Amino acid sequence: MKRLQFLILTCFLFSAIFPPKALSTHLTGSLILPGLIAPGDFNEDGNLDLAVNSTGFDHVAILLGDGNGGFTLAGHFATDTVPKGLQVGDVNGDGHLDVISCTTWGYDEIVLLGDGAGAFHSISPPNEIDGDGEPVRLLLRDLNKDGWLDIAVSSSDDNKIQIYLGDGNGNFPAPPLEVEGVPKPFSMASGDLNGDGNLDMAIVCPSQPAGGSEIAILLGDGTGNFTVSSVPVLGEPVSVQVGDINGDGKLDLVMSGSQPRNSSGNLISTFLGDGTGQFSLKQTLKLGAGYSKGDIALGDFNEDGNLDVAFPQTSQGMPGNKVLIFFGDGTGALTAGPVLTVGQEPHTVISVDLNHDGHLDLAVSNSRDGTVSALLGDGHGNFTLSSTTSILSPLP
Repeated sequence: MKRLQFLILTCFLFSAIFPPKALSTHLTGSLILPGLIAPGDFNEDGNLDLAVNSTGFDHVAILLGDGNGGFTLAGHFATDTVPKGLQVGDVNGDGHLDVISCTTWGYDEIVLLGDGAGAFHSISPPNEIDGDGEPVRLLLRDLNKDGWLDIAVSSSDDNKIQIYLGDGNGNFPAPPLEVEGVPKPFSMASGDLNGDGNLDMAIVCPSQPAGGSEIAILLGDGTGNFTVSSVPVLGEPVSVQVGDINGDGKLDLVMSGSQPRNSSGNLISTFLGDGTGQFSLKQTLKLGAGYSKGDIALGDFNEDGNLDVAFPQTSQGMPGNKVLIFFGDGTGALTAGPVLTVGQEPHTVISVDLNHDGHLDLAVSNSRDGTVSALLGDGHGNFTLSSTTSILSPLP
């Protein structure tokens, strides 16, 4: 009943705010608002392409790469209302990459099956997996070790993680497994955090009304069930990534960001893992006023053998247009590197090799501009803007 009342109210508000043409083209806003980015070779030409969720227009945009750092908009594929999470993988075993999105106001997960030529279609029966709790992020991993990809989705309003086990045919039958006691889960990352051979999860849980933020640590048993512990953290973080940042063979955490209208300012913190699923704070860098909405990226940008960080920063009170680079020293500490100029209000950055030269490059979604910036790395920690691609196509 609560969900039904919310949907009725939402439809009424949209009909009052947006003209008929906007509704007919499946828009929930006047800005396209690109957010998360997921890479993959969707047309199987050997070049990396990009899937970008578009929060304002309720679809996933597909950008096809030319192998030189340039991209062409191939199409838009409808999701449900306000897509936030985005993952890529072959969920039906046909050898083609598929796209999974979770939608906050749709309360669901959307499965889009790829055809190997850069197009996607809904599965039948319908591609909608009913969810709960206004989901904001998801992971696509084999969580029960049966060889098929599963979905873990953050149900923010219900303080839990829902696990949908895949059947290998593109279906994720209900009911999901549920992991309770994860307060307001947001960004999600995965890895074997305690060295037992099972996938675990690290989940950012921003500041709660009762006070305090945390990273929830979910240790998996290899069947899709998890036990929960937590690491208290500063600020109002929005992103976490997993990687070995001090070279000891044990996975560590890098946490960053701060929500819009925050009172704490932006920050980056590193936490060193002991190989049992426990983490201790190594360093916190306070970056001053500003905010970040999306995900950071890890990668060895200067090829010294240590993981570095790319951080999309937006100034408080204005869109901003910077990506900050921080170099790792191999102990878990970071030092400031170049400041890169991209589009307005950068949301998420990923690190991939876009031009086949063996050096990591960056792709950045620019929320205010409705664009994606591609920056080519030289292997020394420097990046040059290669292309800026709009994900907005003309309305019919």
